[in-house]
Amino acid sequence: MKKMIKNKGRAAGLTFLSLVLTAFLLFADVPVGQAKSSLQPGGGEVNVALKSYAWVTIYDGAGDYTDITSVSFGTDVGYHTNLSAYVGHVVENGDNAYVLNWRPTFGGNGFRLCGMRVAYRLPVGAGFSTTFSYVNVAGSTFRPRDSIVEWSSDGSGGCVSAGPLNTNIVFNTHLDIPEGSRIDYLRVYYYRMPKAYLPFIRR
Repeated sequence: MKKMIKNKGRAAGLTFLSLVLTAFLLFADVPVGQAKSSLQPGGGEVNVALKSYAWVTIYDGAGDYTDITSVSFGTDVGYHTNLSAYVGHVVENGDNAYVLNWRPTFGGNGFRLCGMRVAYRLPVGAGFSTTFSYVNVAGSTFRPRDSIVEWSSDGSGGCVSAGPLNTNIVFNTHLDIPEGSRIDYLRVYYYRMPKAYLPFIRR
């Protein structure tokens, strides 16, 4: 009889521990390390109409500019990456300056730009290399155009967030690409915090 009571007590203890662990996991918002994406329950997208934007701009030094590619992103939760369409722009550093741009749209540290990567091919003879070369830029190197804008970096120092009231301000940084290379793609890396879900309790 005592053995049965002991086993029931052990089973009740395990059930309680299981419930505590389940509740902890439901409220945890720490992203999975090295993960490409971490999806919230019920789907991988939230507020798909609200997007952040990244793009590459050429400035000619005479007041004219051209945007050669852009990427919209931010609708997936967790760590994620988005890729632009093919660009095919041949770099002319003698006449142009190249800049990476980011418009947050989201404010606060729940949304972070973690980096951008430009894939290009070096000039070879009359054509281009068969393999890609890359320029990787950490999110924390981006700075707002206006000096009074609030921003912050995350704990790793690699991602950056816009202040809650500065979601429409453009952040940018210089893009250094070898002369005569062909820019083919722009890739963006970001993190969006999942929503918190309360456990369902039947009454």
